[in-house]
Amino acid sequence: MRRIFSALVLALLAATAVAVPAQAHAELKSSTPASGATLDAPPPQVELTFSDVISLPDGDAITITGPDGAKWPLAQSAAVDKVITAEFDTAAAKAGAHTLAWKAKSDDGDTIQGTFTFTLNVAAPTSSAAAPSSVTMSAPVSNAPTSTTSQDSGGVPLWVWILVGLVVLVGAILLVRRRPRS
Repeated sequence: MRRIFSALVLALLAATAVAVPAQAHAELKSSTPASGATLDAPPPQVELTFSDVISLPDGDAITITGPDGAKWPLAQSAAVDKVITAEFDTAAAKAGAHTLAWKAKSDDGDTIQGTFTFTLNVAAPTSSAAAPSSVTMSAPVSNAPTSTTSQDSGGVPLWVWILVGLVVLVGAILLVRRRPRS
């Protein structure tokens, strides 16, 4: 009987050592404008590409804050498959460093977020007679800095249940072994 319990415990440990659940979230893979880019004109549209399917979170998915602390007005945003696009009114754009903050909801329901900066060389044109400038962007950023904020997904992770099962099994084995034999 002792060998059967030992074999069962070893088999269970071997099975759980291999079957660790993946708990990955979508990650920002690239952006337009790119992190650290220097632009000659404000980008009227921002595009963020993720590693997995995402959706728009509650609130603004993307905000751009200028060097003076003023936020650019968001015209519209949309999420399609792995891409979030947002169109901005660039009238508030000023020369200097801008911070782009983003949020997205992963397919598993968790909200991920991050920030990066880009620089504008020239402020937005103030009259309609100004000639349009070209946008100079650097290559898209790979693995842009992200931070995840967990929200309650409504369930207990599988590894917790496996751990509880192992503790119960080991406790039962120890209880059976300690019983006095009559």
